[in-house]
Order: sequence, then C-alpha cells, then structure tokens
Amino acid sequence: MESIIKKAKQVSQEEIDALCSSIDEFLPSPNKSLECCDLMCQLFITIQASEPNYEPCISTNLVRNMIQCLRLATQKSQGGGNRCRLCQMILSELFPMNTVITDFDENTCLPFKCLQLMQCLSTKSLQEISLTAKEWLDSDKFDKQKAALSLVMIFALKHGELRDNEVEDLLEKLAHRLSSSSLIQAPNPYAMNPFRKENESVVTEVDGSSTMNLFTILSIGQYYSEDQILNVLSFSILNTLLCRITQLKTTDDQSLSPSMKKCINIMVDYCLRVFEQSELKVKVQCDSDLQTSCLIECIHILDVLCKLDKDQTARVFQEVKRLNSRLAQETPSSPTLIHILKFIFNHSSSVVYAPQETYRNYFITTIANQYSDEGLMYDTLEFLCNNIEHVAHNTEILTDYFPNLFKILAWHPRIFIKDFMILLPAMMNSETSMELLHLILDLPCMTAALEVMERSKKEEPLSTTNTEPANSLEAFYCAHLRPLFNYMTRCESHQGDTVDRLALLHSVLNDVKGNTRVLVCCQLVPVLLKIWFETMESYGEASLISLVLPVILERSGLLYSVPELVQDVHKIFADKLLKLCKAFPEIIVTQYHEVIDFLQTTANMAGRVQIFVNLIYAVGEYGSLVYSSDCTADRIGQFYECLEIVTYELVGQLSLTEFDPSIAKVLSALMSALTKLACRSHDLIPRAILCLTKVTKQQNLILLNSSTKEYLTQRATSLISLMKLPDTASTLVASNPHKCHLDTMSQWSVLRGLHRLLKE
Repeated sequence: MESIIKKAKQVSQEEIDALCSSIDEFLPSPNKSLECCDLMCQLFITIQASEPNYEPCISTNLVRNMIQCLRLATQKSQGGGNRCRLCQMILSELFPMNTVITDFDENTCLPFKCLQLMQCLSTKSLQEISLTAKEWLDSDKFDKQKAALSLVMIFALKHGELRDNEVEDLLEKLAHRLSSSSLIQAPNPYAMNPFRKENESVVTEVDGSSTMNLFTILSIGQYYSEDQILNVLSFSILNTLLCRITQLKTTDDQSLSPSMKKCINIMVDYCLRVFEQSELKVKVQCDSDLQTSCLIECIHILDVLCKLDKDQTARVFQEVKRLNSRLAQETPSSPTLIHILKFIFNHSSSVVYAPQETYRNYFITTIANQYSDEGLMYDTLEFLCNNIEHVAHNTEILTDYFPNLFKILAWHPRIFIKDFMILLPAMMNSETSMELLHLILDLPCMTAALEVMERSKKEEPLSTTNTEPANSLEAFYCAHLRPLFNYMTRCESHQGDTVDRLALLHSVLNDVKGNTRVLVCCQLVPVLLKIWFETMESYGEASLISLVLPVILERSGLLYSVPELVQDVHKIFADKLLKLCKAFPEIIVTQYHEVIDFLQTTANMAGRVQIFVNLIYAVGEYGSLVYSSDCTADRIGQFYECLEIVTYELVGQLSLTEFDPSIAKVLSALMSALTKLACRSHDLIPRAILCLTKVTKQQNLILLNSSTKEYLTQRATSLISLMKLPDTASTLVASNPHKCHLDTMSQWSVLRGLHRLLKE
C-alpha cells in the first residue's frame, strides 16, 4: 500500500489530465463500467495522496459529469453501483473548490450551486452565487425559486454579506410568498385519467374544518400547489434569515423603510395566525407535534421581528402572554413554555411588564413536573447560561429557584454538569451560599429521593403503619418521614433546615445508595464543592467565611454513606479548612465555641483525622493576638485547656487493645499547638512542659512502634527544651503574617557573605 501511495504522489498533471479524459469517456457508457471504476480508483488515490495545500487540477467537464451521474441515480431511486459511490468519494475529496464552475446545463446547475455554496467557498464565489439566488428568486420557474430559497438559507448560515436594498428586496419576496398563497389544494398528480376534472377542494385546519383565512404552515392538504410549497419553504428559512439581518444591523442604524415595516407587519400577521390555529383541537394526533413545532418557530421569528421593529412589540407581547396563560393551564408540560419565557425575558422591559409571576410558574411548576424531560431541560439551561449576566443581575431566578434547578442535575448528572459549573457562582450570594453548600453535599440524597418518588408513581401506594419502614419506598409513605423527602425535593430556597434529621434521612435512603444515578451524582459533589469554595474565597468577606467553618465541622460527619463520596469530601474539607484559615485567620477566634466543641470530642477523629489535625494546627498557628484583637490571654488559655485535655485523653486511649493508629499523628500536632499557645502566654509554659513530659513518660507509648515512639519522644524533648527559653521560644514560634521570605536556608547565605567580607 505504501508503494501505491508513493507512486500516486509522483503522478504529474499531464497524467491526471489523461486519466480524467479516459474517465470522462467511459463514465456515460454502461458497457465500460469495469474499466471506468478502475480508472476512478486511480484518480481517487491520486487526489487523496496529494499534498494538503495542493489542489489537483480536475477538468470541469468531469466534475459536471460526475454530478450528473449522481443526480440521475438519485432521480431513479437507485444506488447507482460502484461508479456512483466512486463519484461521491472523488467529489468529497475535491470540495471545497476555489473556483466557481459555471458551464453547466440548466438541470445540473441547480443542485450544484447549492452543493458548492454549502462547501463555503471564497468571498468571490459567495458573491457570484448570491447574484444567482437573486436571479432565481425573480424566475417564474418553480424549481429555480425552490432552489433559490435553499441558497438564501445557506447564504445566511455562512454569514454572507447583504446590502440594505438586497435585504428589503428579499424580505418583500418572502412576505409576498407568505401572504399570497392560494387556499385550493393541488390536483392529484397520480391521477390515471388526465382528462377527468376533479372538484377543487380547500385546504383544511388541523381540526378538519376548511381554511377560510390565510394559508400557513398549519394548513393541511392532501396535495400542495407550487405557491403553497414556496409558502412553507419561505417560512422555514425566515428565522435564520432574520437572525442574520439582525446581526448586520448596527445599533446606530435602526431606522426602517416603509416597505420593510410592511414586510414585518405581514410576517407578524402570519405568525399570529399560527397562534390562532394552535388553539384548534387536532384531528390526527401527530398534528399536535406539528402545532408545537410551528408555535416554537413562530415565537423565535416574532422575537427577532420585535427586535427589528419595536413598534410591533406591544401587540405581539399581548398575544404571547395570552398564549402563555392558555398553555400553562391546558398543557403545563409544553416545551413551548421555555420559548415563551425567552420572549418575555427579552421584551418585558419594552412594555413595562413585571415577569416575576411568569418566571415563578415556569421555574417552580414546569420544572418540578418535567425535570426528567431531557430536551426541555436542555433548552432551560441553555437559556440560563446564554443570558447568565442579565439573569444574575436583573432577576431572582438563580437565587430563588436553585433547589428546583438542581433537580435537573440530580436526574441527568452525566449531561448537565458543565452547565451547573457555569451557573453555580451566579447562584451564590450572602443569603444563599450556605444553603447551596448543604445542597451540594446532599445532591446524592436529592437523587435518591427523586428515584423513590418516581418509583412511587409506578407502584401501588403502600398502607402507612406506625412500624419502622423496611425500605425507602415505605418511608416515603410514612407521615413523619415525608417532610424529609419534601425538603430534599423543595422548589424554592429559604424553606427550612433538616440538618438535625439528616442522619435519619441517610438511614432511610440506605437501600438506594447503590443506584447508578446516585453514584454518578456522588462523583459530581467534589467538582461542585471546589467551585463553591473558589467562589467563596473570591468574595473576601471574613464575616461570610466565618460561617463556613462550623458547616465544615458539622457536615464532615453528616454525609451520605457512600465511601467514595465521604473520602472525597473529607479530603476537600481538610484542604479548604487550612486555606480559609490562612486567608481569614480571625475565624478561628470568631468561631471559638464551634472549634472547641469539635476538638474536645475525640470521637470526631473517626474517619476525619486530617480535618482534626488541620484544625489543631490552625488553632496553634492562628490563635494569636496578631490575627485577632479578640484573642486575649484568657482565650488562648481556653484553647490551651481544650488541647491539653484532648492530649491526655488520646494518650489514655493508647492503653486500649484496639486503638486508632492515627493517634500518633494527632499527638504530634497537639504538642506543637500546645507549645505555640504556651509561648504566647508565658503563664502556660510550666503546664505545657509538664504535659509534654508526661506524654514522654507514659508507659502506653510502648504500644506504638519503635520509630513512632522515638519520633514523639524526640519531638516532645525538643519542644520542652525550647520552652525553657521563653524569650527565644516566643520569637521562634511567633505568628508573623508579614515574613520577608520563606527560604529556611537564607541565613546561611548571609553568613557566607559576611565570611567573604571578613576574609577580604
């Protein structure tokens, strides 16, 4: 294969021309199929083996014939065999081309022009094809007009430039197509007797009644006339084209000509006519989906039209509000509601309308009932992410309804995590941050509760008894446990607190913790936690950060019992505890009671050793007057007494048959913290020396391995020796937030410099 590719790279342009000439000769002949395929294979390999920036010169005649071959195969509804497949492969390699091929016959030109524009050619090609589109729009031939609309659609998608006069001319033609279509159905094109005259029949509405008004996308007919097809095609490209026109309009150039206003008025009337048709009861069920799709498209079109012409906003807004009220009552789960919400969001300020009730209905009722609808939730989160600045600063959506929004993530954890990584910082403020922290930690519980609630909808209700529930489903039907489920699946923020009963909730949901959706949510908690802490640190408010410390200490022992979750959260808590204390050291004194309560209960060490050790370090390091004016000698004495009691208690636990091997690590941290506190209040130094001396002389230390025992003994001895020199000790262990450097070896650099000076 390598030799074939190497040979193909060496083919000259003359050889390519000869190859193209032979293929061109054999391609129309069905008797030369085998020879033609062999030659086309050679051409394909040659093109594919060419350099990336080199375009082989293929004759335009061959390109035309290959497209013609594909067109004929498509018309005959046949695969076309190997020749057609090779034509397709060669054309795929050739496009996009840098030149516009214009020497085609009438039949080939239409599909090729569309194909060429879709390949996004040069600006010159775009301009030439835009002229072709304009020419075809003015044509009387149906095929050309239909192809022209395809060109306009692609032209808009490829961000082609349009002048004002071209925009007006194009919109006039589309408006004419939308408003002038006949109401008579086309005759049956498959009728066997061409001389038989059929009775003309009018197109119908979705409910089966005859259409007496404007023909629209929702008008139903068995066969459609050419003008009706152009009506539908014009409607289908309208939104894309209008969006492109809006992008081209500058903020300084918002004036509209009378003809443009007339076109916009026709388009608005068309869309409002679709609104009226959507109220009809469908005769065929599949037409219900058609109604929904057309409504959504009309709302998008009206949104853009109101941006182009502010004068239309008032009357359109009233109709959209009426549509919203009707759908909210009749079909509260309709996907149209989010698109109505977008329209109201964009234009409520123009008509001085307070949209809070609309937001409330959608973000409470609709999401609570439809959080499992993946498509609708995608649209919802896309709307919030795309408008996050305006939503966060001008509405209360994110701060009031975030518990309901988190149901989306709880039910679709694999799909929407990136959206919530964007939205989470915008949900946080001084009032919601703590509730959000609890909610993130309880996200697996929310998922488990939703799983139980969904299961309850599919199974027969269980009779409630006074006995303890055997599983989560029975617990859901217990009157005294239902409030826990209600709180976990609440719709709004600031609705109570169940931290005191979390342990009960965890035990109730114990049988659901192996659920796949729950386990995936457990993996998301660390991701969201890190974002939460980063956002909190960016606030830089000590009063707000001081509220975090008690939550860390409390919730580190109140987590859903999934081992991986507990391990990940403890690791983050231990790390963030140190970072928060370093950034805001005064919180150690501010939250004195919570710190003491946590440390003096040695049972809190179980499973949380690193958090326990880091908190001890923080007390020793930041329990100083340097960081807080409230850290008096009495406060330091209270910290010292707490740590001293814990030290004696842990040494006593070493006598137990089975003791925690991490005690040695905690004892090391305790001895350092006791020394630091004693050096800040010299009255405590004798007690600290006595405490450390007792630790080294405890017979219980022999239960530790020799290296650990030796380390603790040496550590205690060093600290005792240090405290016997109070002034020196105070200097060495003093907390200094304004250190000049962090290099522990810098003193030797100074000594070497002095030595050189003395020698000289």
